[in-house]
Amino acid sequence: MHQPALSLLGRAGLVAALALAGCGTSDPAATIDAPGGVDAATTDAPPAPPVELDGFTATAADAVCAALFRCCDDDLVAYFAPFRTDERLAAFADRLPPTATLDEAGCRAVLREIYDVAPFGDWVAAARRGEVAYLPAAAGACVAELGAAACGAPARAALYDSTCFAYAAPGGGAEQRRMFARSRTTGAACAPIRDGLGGVFYGSCDPTQAFCCYGVAGSPGCQFPFAADGAVRPGTCQPVAAVGQACSTGLPLQLCATGADCDSATDQCRAGVDTPLAVGATCVDASFNLLGVCEVSWCDVLGSKRCEALRADGASCGGGDECASGLCQGTCRPNDVCVGAAPATDAGVPDAPLAVDAAAIDAPLAIDAGAPDAPPALDAGTPDAPPAGDGERCATALDLLAASTGTPVATYTHRVSASFGASDDYNPLTTSGLPPGCSVVYDARGKERVFAITLNPGDRLRLRAELTDGRQAGIYLLDTCPGGSWPDFDNTTACGSNEYNVGFCGITGCDAAALNILYPTSLGGAPTQPATFWVVVDQVGGDTAPGFNLDWQRIAP
Repeated sequence: MHQPALSLLGRAGLVAALALAGCGTSDPAATIDAPGGVDAATTDAPPAPPVELDGFTATAADAVCAALFRCCDDDLVAYFAPFRTDERLAAFADRLPPTATLDEAGCRAVLREIYDVAPFGDWVAAARRGEVAYLPAAAGACVAELGAAACGAPARAALYDSTCFAYAAPGGGAEQRRMFARSRTTGAACAPIRDGLGGVFYGSCDPTQAFCCYGVAGSPGCQFPFAADGAVRPGTCQPVAAVGQACSTGLPLQLCATGADCDSATDQCRAGVDTPLAVGATCVDASFNLLGVCEVSWCDVLGSKRCEALRADGASCGGGDECASGLCQGTCRPNDVCVGAAPATDAGVPDAPLAVDAAAIDAPLAIDAGAPDAPPALDAGTPDAPPAGDGERCATALDLLAASTGTPVATYTHRVSASFGASDDYNPLTTSGLPPGCSVVYDARGKERVFAITLNPGDRLRLRAELTDGRQAGIYLLDTCPGGSWPDFDNTTACGSNEYNVGFCGITGCDAAALNILYPTSLGGAPTQPATFWVVVDQVGGDTAPGFNLDWQRIAP
């Protein structure tokens, strides 16, 4: 995730998302790192001729569709889900499953056009202008690996190889798009590459040496890449900070070299850590810096902060990273995604909604193996929220606590199960004409339901939303009603990952959207007071979903 291909994240979101970014990563709500690249040295792919730039997107589309229809033709809805939620690709929505039925020829036709826009449009344009280098042999190797991948795990790995043709951007560091190389250094002009956060913020600069510093008249230092109307700001490559040097993911920006991250506790660059960790080892610190890589286990980032044993088929789960099989559908189950061509289906719709792997900080949390015998105790104190209404708009918001029951999801305390409203009244996209209008990328075109809750200074509100049809949900906050503005907790002038989150969709379905909000004890140097906020659950892609589950927990300081 990605999936928005770029975002104006707040400080907390950038700290996490830029931890390894250098080429890019998907939406903050989604995962920090896209699935890893396929090792060319370990595949059985035969040698392939180089792919020239003029034929790159067409050849890539043909290779992907050939693999999909050889192994994954029953999983097309899940595969194309992130394409459907990218506002740059809105014109293609009616040509993609489940709206349209695709055969292999139709897949090739539409994907060729899509790749000319995202995620490769900016790359190809920059290569033609001479701003980045294009490597024909590397593109050919990606084609060969896809063609040679056997159905099952090899096909899944090849289709989701972010160093090749996956929609999700690479995680940065050693994980980059193989067929493009950036070499611009300090002082050179640069521009964003809309392929994940790293692509946007490092742009056409060599991410090991420099990031793209975007200037704004009257504002000192490096600013965000896009103006409020989406226009690209002028950029110049500026040196990255080395490990141990000062960094900043707030304005003005000072990024670390790709592969390193800006430690939010020290505001210094910190080397990426790939130390193998055993079950039971601490895998993340108090500042959410990863301490290593859990081997044959998963990192419970927002729970125990330890490497937990992988779960067997049938055990409750919140994401595929928790399961030995790699596939979670509420419970771990055998991974039969892309195992071979299936009989003809109705538009490639999967039998049941699937859940994508979740390895990021904002990923869905573990689901307890059994539902509690009784609903958990409610939070101390009743929120001073407006009276319950129909939840159509903030003025008639439902009282979040009053609408809730107990939840079976571990580490949360409450659940609301509801349908969506009758109209589309809110959208974070600045050009939508709807409140809160705080982002140049997040586009939630569907209907909503609105809940009110009062937070005290220092309160933490944790939210997790999942649509009942398995598609993409979004969560964001409003802090005024009926004005519909958003709470700019991080003072970035844009709604970011600590104020908005969207579930990432991939080949095995969509993650839940998860949001972890800390109401500061002071803003702008002034102490905060108890205040009512409005939680909006939105249909990101405008799809008509039967409803959603919203799990939440309020934690007092």
